[in-house]
Amino acid sequence: MKKIIIAFSCMLSTFFTQSQISMVRYHDDFSYLKNDTVHKKSFEKLKYIALSKRSNISFGGELREQFQYYNNPNFGDVPATFHKTNTMQVLQRAMVHTNIESGNHVRLFAQFGSTIRFFNPNPATPEIDENKLTLHQAFIDYHFQKSWMLRLGRQEISYASHRLLTFREGPNTRLSFDAAVIKYNSKKRKLDLFAMSPVISKTGVFDDQSFKDFIVGIYASNQIVPKKFLVDFYFLNLNTNRRKYNFVAGKENRQSYGFRIFSENQKLNYELEATYQSGRFNQSRIRAFGISADINYKLVSCNNLIAGIGSNCMSGDKSKNDNQLNTYNLLFSKPQYGLTAPIGATNLINVNPYLKINPTKKIYIYISSYFMWRQSNQDGTYSPAAVEMRPSREALFASDKKSIGTLQALESSYVVNTHLSLA
Repeated sequence: MKKIIIAFSCMLSTFFTQSQISMVRYHDDFSYLKNDTVHKKSFEKLKYIALSKRSNISFGGELREQFQYYNNPNFGDVPATFHKTNTMQVLQRAMVHTNIESGNHVRLFAQFGSTIRFFNPNPATPEIDENKLTLHQAFIDYHFQKSWMLRLGRQEISYASHRLLTFREGPNTRLSFDAAVIKYNSKKRKLDLFAMSPVISKTGVFDDQSFKDFIVGIYASNQIVPKKFLVDFYFLNLNTNRRKYNFVAGKENRQSYGFRIFSENQKLNYELEATYQSGRFNQSRIRAFGISADINYKLVSCNNLIAGIGSNCMSGDKSKNDNQLNTYNLLFSKPQYGLTAPIGATNLINVNPYLKINPTKKIYIYISSYFMWRQSNQDGTYSPAAVEMRPSREALFASDKKSIGTLQALESSYVVNTHLSLA
């Protein structure tokens, strides 16, 4: 299997001024323009428009184009509806947003999105390839005390290393949630209490769905020793009937309890995250776990040469006859192994040595290898979207082999100018 991706993105914002552009666009910071009425440049004029003494509005947008080439997707094991097993496609994502702030208490944010796929005759991948027009985000923030805020509406959500909940940047269509989130934020502590439902992306115009899956939970962060010892801990409860395990569908109620410890030092950094899952799937009890670890060291400061090694262990089902389900559910995480990987982290053990380097401020390079094994030979391998790919339904439990293979990845990006980047 081969897969090549070339992408470029254009953002109607300025990367190298005092502004801060975020992958989550409602985090963009253009507050420095508040008192600058003379020296605004090009698109900066759209980033802060006064409506009154205490109110302002801003506009922004972005365009991402991807060229992808596939040779034998899923190693040639494709549905009968596929017309070709080697093909190219162009994926386009266009998004525009507006932000309105009124005083110190109220903020409104809205974002429209359009994702389209060209030139591929095969069926589109559900939820991620195409959504012609959607209201991607629309929420209100209300600050009701110095450190407390309520965010209500459709919104992108992500936590920590994106291993449980994220906005899904890699695929063409990003993920948002219909949610109510109460946030507490102080210098050393953060706390989120939330109830949410992921938005199910459809291919038409304003036809997305929600309230098929439900998640309630808490996510907290604490700086025990600033930069050296930071701790996150969380609890999530998921209700869904859209997942399948060994091709069996059913009603799932799953609890995830976990913690993450990590550092943010200049040279040596570490991360350890562990999650235990309980609950019920149909008549089976859920008993699953996930462990992730990473350690890295900056070898050369002048070009940010970082060497590291990471590892994941996500449990798979031990036996089809024990009335237990041991398959780890990644909920709504990012693809664990990059844009080119056809495989997700469910029922997987991997070891991942890597290098990161910034030869210049505009160039970023990531080189890695992933050595992969099944955690349990009584469970299959899954896609990044948690759909079981291998073995086929007819070949379940036919092989006791655990070794899967090795994935080599090279990712690079180049910032051409203040509005354009290539990857």
